[in-house]
Amino acid sequence: MSMFAICQHSGEKYLRGQIEAVRLCLAHWGEKMDLFLFRLSLKAKEMADLFEARDPEGRPYSRENWLRHFFEREREFLHYKNKFVMMPVEDLFVPRLPHLRFVWIARELQKSERTPPSEGLEPTKHPSWQASFLAIDPTDHQDGQLIALEHNDEIGIPKAIINSLIKALNDDIDAPYFVQAFPLVRKGSFWEFALQHRDEIKSVTFAVAAPNMFKDADDFQEEYRSLRDGENVSSVRATLESDTALKHRTERMTGLINYVERGAGELSAEATDGTRYHSSEHEMKTTADIENHKNNLATFLREIVAVLDRIFP
Repeated sequence: MSMFAICQHSGEKYLRGQIEAVRLCLAHWGEKMDLFLFRLSLKAKEMADLFEARDPEGRPYSRENWLRHFFEREREFLHYKNKFVMMPVEDLFVPRLPHLRFVWIARELQKSERTPPSEGLEPTKHPSWQASFLAIDPTDHQDGQLIALEHNDEIGIPKAIINSLIKALNDDIDAPYFVQAFPLVRKGSFWEFALQHRDEIKSVTFAVAAPNMFKDADDFQEEYRSLRDGENVSSVRATLESDTALKHRTERMTGLINYVERGAGELSAEATDGTRYHSSEHEMKTTADIENHKNNLATFLREIVAVLDRIFP
C-alpha cells in the first residue's frame, strides 16, 4: 500500500471516529432517565423480646417504620467491594404522596485527564462522584413497599445495586425484619410467551418471597403465608415439570404468575421446543422525559415530582 493510501485510510478512520463521537454526544444530550421498579417483602425475624429493636417511642418497629428508619439517614454499604453511600435527598416533596422518601445512591470514581499545557499535559487523576436517584414508598399497603431506582451506567445495574443495599439492611444487627427485593415484571409477558408456543410449557421454575404486602390473597398467597407463619419460611424455590405439557392456566399457576408480576419473586419457564422465558428479561421501568440531575439538580427536583406521581399509587 502506498504512503498516500495509508494516509487516506488513516484520515477516513479518524473521520469515522469523530462522527461516532458526535453521534454519542448527541445521543447523550437527548438521553432520557430510566427508573426501574422493585417491591420489598419483609418477614419478621424470630427474636427474644429483650433484643427486639424498638423505635424512638419504645415500640417494636413496624415494617413501615423500619424502612423509614433505614432510609432516613446517610449510610455506607459495599457493592462488589466498592464503597457506596446512601444519602437522603433534601428539598423534595410530593404533595399527593407525603410518605415517600428519597435518597441518592452515590459512589466515588477516579477520572483520568491531563494537566494544562503550562504544566506539561501530564496524565493525572482526580476523584469524581456519581449518583443515582431512589424513591421509596415504605408504607405497608396493597401497593406499598415499592422502590424506583434510576439506572446510571456509572453507578451500576439497578437490580444489583438494590441487592447490595438490601444486604446492608439485613446485616444490621438490630434488624427486626428479613428483607427481600424483586423487580416488578411487565404484566402479561409470560402469557405472551405461552401463546407464542401454543401453550406447550414443559416446566416452570420460581423463587418467591413469603407474602406480606398483598391483602387480596388468593389460594397461592395463603398457602405461602401459612408456610411463613407456621414453618418460619422466608422464601420458596421450586420447579414444576411435566412429561408432556404443564396445565399452566389453573388458578394456582395463575396466582403464582400474578404474584411474580407484582414484584414478589422471579420465574423462568421452558417450552417443549426448548425456548426459555425469564421474568428478569421483562423488568418494569418508567422512562422519564425530564432534564437529568447531572445537568441541573434544581430543575430535576422540580420535574421529578410529576414522574413520581405517575409511578406511585
